[in-house]
Amino acid sequence: MRKKVWGAIAVAVAAVAVFASSQQSLALWSDSASASGGTATAASVNLTVGTSAGTSAAYTLANLTTATTPVVPGNTVQAPLTVKNSGSDPLQWRMQSTSALPGFTLTTYGVANEGACPAGVNTAAPAVTPLTSGSMNASLQYPVSPAYMLTPLAAGGTYVLCLRLTVEVGAVSGQTNNATFTFQAGPV
Repeated sequence: MRKKVWGAIAVAVAAVAVFASSQQSLALWSDSASASGGTATAASVNLTVGTSAGTSAAYTLANLTTATTPVVPGNTVQAPLTVKNSGSDPLQWRMQSTSALPGFTLTTYGVANEGACPAGVNTAAPAVTPLTSGSMNASLQYPVSPAYMLTPLAAGGTYVLCLRLTVEVGAVSGQTNNATFTFQAGPV
């Protein structure tokens, strides 16, 4: 009987020790503090292309032919386009043509400024290596891999594209066309 009493006392002491230690560890995880008031401002991702802005923006290269200067196979039409990060955080971005434009090849250049991409028909191509070139018989995306430009666009930063369309032999005669491009942005 004595052994049972001592055994019961030992179990009771062990139970008290376990309970006390668990209460002690709970106290280590409970804490509070106060701070003076302040303002928290969320960052934003906002891409501006032409007059469109947001995390997805559209741009239309309109009137690829004019009454005074119609284009024929072998002619080119080009225009600069500035992509701007209007948000407060760096962002990654990409361009995609959203409509097929059979009979045209798109060549895209990254240029230092809009002056390096003279707009118009049969103007000189920029003196830089093209970023991409392909037939617009289907939707085109740049870059293809990785999904976004390699260098993020800093807050307030700009990137100037030169969009150059070449009229192919298969272009429809007498037609006025528009090329629409969608730009998508996301946080870095």
